[in-house]
Amino acid sequence: MSFTASFTVSQSVTGTSLTINDTSSYSSETKSSFSSRRIYLYKVDGTTVKYPSGSTTDYIDFSFAGYPSDSITITGFTQDLSLRTDLLLTPISPVGGSTYLKESIVTMVGFTNNQIYSACQILANNPARQNDVVFTSNLLTLNREKNIAINAGTYSDQFSSQSALNRANNIILTSNIRF
Repeated sequence: MSFTASFTVSQSVTGTSLTINDTSSYSSETKSSFSSRRIYLYKVDGTTVKYPSGSTTDYIDFSFAGYPSDSITITGFTQDLSLRTDLLLTPISPVGGSTYLKESIVTMVGFTNNQIYSACQILANNPARQNDVVFTSNLLTLNREKNIAINAGTYSDQFSSQSALNRANNIILTSNIRF
């Protein structure tokens, strides 16, 4: 039976961190048969997320010794991003038919969700704001951009996903005059 790398990703409610879970089955090849496990988080411009802060490598070391639980949390995000996320396992002796690289587009929407929630709280406390065209237009636009980003990410379109997140971020940065 061949080995297939796999992982899942979840974002914190605050949006500032990602947790990556290595969900690969190590029944055909045990963890001791790998020399390294690395994560690459590529931004749309091709640069990588450096973690921990100050790191000079393009990858995040997710070694079996350092993370025996198969879970790593990457912190320090300040805005939503669309990231091409690669999990790369380096086998000591590769087995034919095995896949040691898993790639996926991860769409972070925690900051956008937080702003939508804040606007909903404003609306709950002041229902008359639903008649404010600027308020409702910005809330609908923010929600639309979030949905566009998620949908584009589902189709592995990192550029369109990040473009929508950038538009959402512009609304968030000017939320004091929009909401």
